[in-house]
Amino acid sequence: MKKRTKIIIVVSILLIIAIIGIFNLVVYLDRKIGVNIVTVVDIYDNRIVHAAVATERNIGYPLDDVIIKDLNLNEIDRANVQAGDYIYLYVKEDNTGFYCSSTNYYCRVERINENSIDVQIPDFNFYSFNAEEANIKDINGEKISVSDLKYGDNIKVVNIWPDIIPAVAALYQGYSSDTLYDVKSIRMIEPNQETIEKLENRNMMAIKNAVIVGVNENSLFVVDSENKDLLYEVSFANEGNIGYEQGQEVTIYFNGKVGSSDINGVSAIEYVGKIEINDGNKQLISNDILKRFFTSYVNVNVNIDNLTNTGLSLTVTDNNNIKYEFENEFLLFKNIAEKPEQRKIEYEDGSVSILPYDGDKWQELSRISNDVENIGTAEIVDENTTRWTIDWSNIYGTLECGEYRFVMGDAGDEPNNFLTNGYDKEIISVKFTIDDNGEVVDYEVGKGH
Repeated sequence: MKKRTKIIIVVSILLIIAIIGIFNLVVYLDRKIGVNIVTVVDIYDNRIVHAAVATERNIGYPLDDVIIKDLNLNEIDRANVQAGDYIYLYVKEDNTGFYCSSTNYYCRVERINENSIDVQIPDFNFYSFNAEEANIKDINGEKISVSDLKYGDNIKVVNIWPDIIPAVAALYQGYSSDTLYDVKSIRMIEPNQETIEKLENRNMMAIKNAVIVGVNENSLFVVDSENKDLLYEVSFANEGNIGYEQGQEVTIYFNGKVGSSDINGVSAIEYVGKIEINDGNKQLISNDILKRFFTSYVNVNVNIDNLTNTGLSLTVTDNNNIKYEFENEFLLFKNIAEKPEQRKIEYEDGSVSILPYDGDKWQELSRISNDVENIGTAEIVDENTTRWTIDWSNIYGTLECGEYRFVMGDAGDEPNNFLTNGYDKEIISVKFTIDDNGEVVDYEVGKGH
């Protein structure tokens, strides 16, 4: 075989190998390169881009769980609704885990059956990525920088390793935002006007009617008009304070998501498109609701004046404008749990686990008499201060050595859940220890619901 022929064969083999390699590389990269067409919604620090795709979410609800309303929020019968209609849906109890319950949602009817209604509710997929190292080009192919991108730009993003995107990386305006890693190139394309319009209206998709409880510098405290157990702190819309006053009924347009507030038992509506003040007489706000927003245990001081194995006296100073109401009734509990520092568990295979102590277990003391009321005496010192004197010796007797908890107020059905669950009204608790000599050796005061 001639030398030239050998060279041709070797080159041919190498070419075939190269073609196969390139093909496999293309297949591999095709699986590892993500192309995402999104709309820019924000630029942070000239490097982090927030973008989104406006979509719709299909949700089916049992008709028993919803109230159908027209676009003026007037309730309508399901017989007057057909596929394609735009309505507001009032959800009595939303179990989807996505939207806030007791809110009117703007949606399009897909179908309405005998027992259920299927609707399309606006939804948004958000993305965040670092564009510092990306090759960015405008619609004409000219190179531009991150700072040239602006709200509403439609862009095509090419990134590597899209399969390692976490399910939820962050939050952007109340929505989960996925992170796109290793962005290689960004190319502006023709804008999608429908997407931009949906994004601009994303904070208008849900409606809640509420009554103003209080006005802060940048937010409102409100109570739901239809469910007085639902309390919210509501951020102002861009228009700011337009003359809000306590007792006004307002309509709040927002993105449908509700988070948590710093106030216990109060939720937060953060992304608000508009707040309208409704015409009508102002409503009176009950003290129970006002107390939730404007009364704090931080402003309550409890001082133990005397504590023995037969009773105690304490002074409560409440500097809140709306006072707490502590019931003149008490219970006494003992910690009956065995309290080793650790507990040992032996398994069938011979192994041993050393676990920490299980925790306290409180049980009301047996009463030596049911003929005596478990109440104390109250002395009004001034408008903010009350001194309480409690003698439990005729009810529970003289306390022996052990760990105890005194609770003044309504202990509810769950006496072990001190300061958390089980209380309908305010309580004061005192945890204390009696030694072998019948003396109190330490105590801890608690206050809460």
